[in-house]
Amino acid sequence: MLWSKTCDYSLQALVYVASQPENICVRSQDIAAYLFDVPSPYLSKILMDLAGKGILQSFKGRGGGFLLSPGIRETQLLEIVKRIVGEPFAVGCVLGLSQCADETACPAHHDWLPIKTKVLELLGEQSIGCMADAIRDGRYNLRSLRQAV
Repeated sequence: MLWSKTCDYSLQALVYVASQPENICVRSQDIAAYLFDVPSPYLSKILMDLAGKGILQSFKGRGGGFLLSPGIRETQLLEIVKRIVGEPFAVGCVLGLSQCADETACPAHHDWLPIKTKVLELLGEQSIGCMADAIRDGRYNLRSLRQAV
């Protein structure tokens, strides 16, 4: 969509981890099985990267796995996406041009700007916890959402 598959998988994994019982480590194999079309080795690398960025906590050994880091459940999606993708996420050109502003606009700049503003607003209003609660309550299902794509 607006970012890489790695970011897509990261967000899906975070929502899944957040939807599990609190303080219970989730194994990468279980996350991969639930998301079903994410290769387990690729997901393991993503999860370790999220742990390195302070978004997840990683625990080794028997009973090990991943937990959300403290405060991540309530953190705005915009902040999480910025941690995953990097700060340029919110300032980049939709066509990937290095110079794109009102003065040096690409052909899509003026049409994209209100959409981008709305997307950033939406990401600022949502959290991983809100999304996890919707899954836990049965309002949404990551599996059915993945199959529909």
